[in-house]
Amino acid sequence: MAYPAPAALPTRPAPVLRSVAGTGRDFTSRAADAGIALSGPLQMAGLAVDLAGYVVTLDGEELDLSPRQVELLALFLAAPRKVWSRDQLHWVAWGDTTPSRRVDVQLCRLRAKTGIDLFRNVRDRGWALRQAS
Repeated sequence: MAYPAPAALPTRPAPVLRSVAGTGRDFTSRAADAGIALSGPLQMAGLAVDLAGYVVTLDGEELDLSPRQVELLALFLAAPRKVWSRDQLHWVAWGDTTPSRRVDVQLCRLRAKTGIDLFRNVRDRGWALRQAS
């Protein structure tokens, strides 16, 4: 049985992310609103984040991470004992709280790219940075 060719899907403009704290707010401003100071060296056990250049190094080797992955890693390193909920991470990193699994995906990719189990899941609460052993 032959299936008909699929109809062309209508094109839509790219969605505009809603900003909870107002338009034009950037990552560092939203992090500051969440009480996180992203100044100074952000490092842990051979892993270092340079937010000025959006560079992450592991034992001196530069990692190929997306800007969003760099920002998420910086959040965890800046507040190593904080448990981040999915909504908090959505708001600080993306500027909205639209429900999705993108936080899970990015944390999984960070684990894969660093080769380190960086995050621990806190049941029904979110994620925290796993303490270096």
